[in-house]
Parts: sequence; C-alpha cells; structure tokens
Amino acid sequence: MSALIYGAYGYTGRLIAREAVRRGLDPILAGRDEDAVSDLGQALNLPTRAVSLSSPRRLRAAIDDASVVLHCAGPYVHTAPPMVTACLETGTHYLDLTGEVSVFRALAGRNAEAEAAGCMLLPGIGFDVVPSDCLGRFVAGKGPGATALEVALYAKGTVSRGTLKTLIEQMGQGGLVRREGQLREVPPGWTSRSVDFGDRQRRVISIPEGSVVTSGWSTDVPNVTAYLALPSAIQSMLRASRHVQGLLRWSPLKNLLKQLVDRRRPGPTAAERRQGRTIVWASARRSGGDPVTARLTGPEAYTFTARAATQAVLRVLDGTAPTGYQTPSTAFGADFVLDVEGTSRSVVEGRPRPETLG
Repeated sequence: MSALIYGAYGYTGRLIAREAVRRGLDPILAGRDEDAVSDLGQALNLPTRAVSLSSPRRLRAAIDDASVVLHCAGPYVHTAPPMVTACLETGTHYLDLTGEVSVFRALAGRNAEAEAAGCMLLPGIGFDVVPSDCLGRFVAGKGPGATALEVALYAKGTVSRGTLKTLIEQMGQGGLVRREGQLREVPPGWTSRSVDFGDRQRRVISIPEGSVVTSGWSTDVPNVTAYLALPSAIQSMLRASRHVQGLLRWSPLKNLLKQLVDRRRPGPTAAERRQGRTIVWASARRSGGDPVTARLTGPEAYTFTARAATQAVLRVLDGTAPTGYQTPSTAFGADFVLDVEGTSRSVVEGRPRPETLG
C-alpha cells in the first residue's frame, strides 16, 4: 500500500509532504516540474516522479502502483479531470483539496464509474470542507427531520498564492444554496446573518462553499446555506460584484490578477500559521423544534489541511475507503474531523438568529 502526492512542491503540498513524514509515511512525491519535485524528494528522502497531467499514458503509469493519490495541484476545475480519469482507469483512490463547487458536482457525477472501478473519489479533504461537512452532518444527525442547515466559517490567517488563484478562477460564478433538495444559483452575497463563534459575534455572508454540495450526500436536509466571516468592506464588495459578473468572468482580467498574485510570497510563514486558527459553526433546525447548534475550533487553515489530508491518507492505507463518490463524513464518519490534531467540538445552547436576505 503506497500513497502518491501530486503537486507536492506547491505551498500546501510541501506542508502535507512534511506532515506525512512526521506521521511515519513515505509517500511518492510527484508533479510536472522535475527539478522542483526532485529537490523536495532529496530534502525529505522520498521517492519522486515527474509527470504532466497533459500526458494521460504517462500519468496512468505514474500512479498505477499507488493505492491512493492525494492531488494538491489546483485550480481543480482544470486539474481534477485528467487525474480523476487516470485514477478511474487504474482503480486508484482519489483525494484532493478542492473547495470549488463545480468540482464537487462533476465528481459526484462520476460516482457510478468509481464504484465500477472499485475506487473512491473524495474531493475536499482539507479546510474548509472537512470541518463544514463533518459538523453539518453531526448537527443534522442530532436533530432528526431537520429541514434547514446553516454552516459558517471563520479563519484567522493569510492565504497562499494557490488559494488566491483558485478564488480568481471562481470570480463571476455567483452564489449557491440548497433549497428544497435542489442546488439553486443565487447572486453573490445573497444572505447574511450574525453568528456567535464563541469568542464573539461576527457578521457572515453567504458563499458557494463546498458543504452546500456535499450536504446532499451526507445529510437529508433539504435547505442548506453556507457563510463566511469577512470584513464589512469585503462583504459590501461581494454584494456589489453581482452587477459586474460579466467583467469578472473576463479571461484577460483573471490572467492579470494571477500575474499580480505571482509576485506575492507563497503563503503564510510558520510563525503566522502558529498564530492562526479556525472556527466552524453549524446549526440544524426542524419546523416547530429547537435547533441543534455546534462549533468546531481548530488550527490555522493550512495546518488543518495538512493534518486532515494526511489523516485521510492513513485511513485509506488502513483499508478504510468505501468505493464511489464520497464526502469526508460519508467516507470516514462525522467524527473524522476530531482526528485532526488540535481540533475540538462543542454543542451550543440557544436559538441562532435568522438569516437576512441581501
């Protein structure tokens, strides 16, 4: 049983590779840049393979002897399809770190192929989907017959170049909620509300977060909204963006913004990661009943991702990998998030405030 980390020399990939070594694994490191992957392999004393996603035959050969691929090279709207196809053709379990809702929807559509191939497709095995999906399933399971689920995220810390490029790629896509069991496209920043994150109340705004999609698999709740805590100025800009969606989808603008991102440092420093933290809040309610509300507190987002992804790889290597399309909680249970070092969960008393349409 072996694991292959693709895109291992990227910012998050490096964190995961080091975490994997710390946890006693010796994964194969892979990516398209032979020099970069070789340098990292030498530093960590791990085997390496250089292969491009645009070479299907070589990609299949590179992953054929691996039990699981952890795909760390985004934006996944472009990079997931060739890797998923290679995994289906070789019967290799597939994990990635995406938060892109289009990728969740696309991989869910390949469920039958994955079951036939005897492998698992598990996108979003980092922050933010691991805590949002697991906590959402936890509160939904505590309140049988829940008709509405809300999830809100707060992350203290800075973002990497890769994350920024993915956000740029998603510009102009609008919002997404689940209503009466169906995914519904809505304007950006469609709803807002106030959420008690334990340390204080924060204003949050709706976003097309992965749990809106994954909840359709991990729960029976028909109405789901996800939120993110953002500064008020950013929330106002998000709402205003609904009037310029065409411009935000313009490829030359996206390319220019990506070039500007390339001038930034790769991501937060080790000291910044130690100072960061994450809090996820979820509440499920049913008609005429009291809501069930809970919070998760955890480490900084990239640290969380490295620990969660490595833990998922360990689960797969131990034989805990159902076939077909999965979410973090359907693959490993709602308590999987508690296996992430530094994470705790608490049930909260009290009725949450209702959402406000923007």
